Amino acid sequence: MQRGGMRMMAAAATVVAGIGLSTGVMWQASSAAFTASTNNAADSWNAGTVALSDDDSGSAMFSANLLRPGSTGEKCIKLTYNGSLSGNVKLYSSAVSGALAPYIDLVIEEGTGGDFGSCTGFAAAGGPTYTGTLASFGTTKTDFTSGVGTFAPTGAGQIRTYHISYTVNASTPDSAQGATASATFNWQAAS
Repeated sequence: MQRGGMRMMAAAATVVAGIGLSTGVMWQASSAAFTASTNNAADSWNAGTVALSDDDSGSAMFSANLLRPGSTGEKCIKLTYNGSLSGNVKLYSSAVSGALAPYIDLVIEEGTGGDFGSCTGFAAAGGPTYTGTLASFGTTKTDFTSGVGTFAPTGAGQIRTYHISYTVNASTPDSAQGATASATFNWQAAS
């Protein structure tokens, strides 16, 4: 390389170095400032609860045998809400089956008093929650959305008693002799 080319290269290197140095000085000068900050105490989030229990001690509500047209029965079950959130409770059924189900007429009421051992003292709070056949209940009241009931607890310790009575329809045909029916009643709370 010739001397003139070296000088140009040296001059170019000097310019690049100068630009780099001045940029660094400007960056440091522009980041110098007074600062202050603040924060709040540690934040936390806690979910509420939805809790529902009954007094049946794991027993079936009905175990009726030797039924005939006109046979009747009743049972009460007391539900206690122990959640911290307000919610709604609905009754629905699952696993309804059997040829006798269309001939079992149900009346379901909500109220106070009575318990799983006895319906003595039960007082309905309004009209029936459901009136119709067991078969119809099992096909139309199958989940929380289609379930029945007005129990809307606002906190723990609130109680509602459900009175379920049945009558074997007087027009049950002879073909239903020996027939059976079964169902599971489900209460679900949601908030």
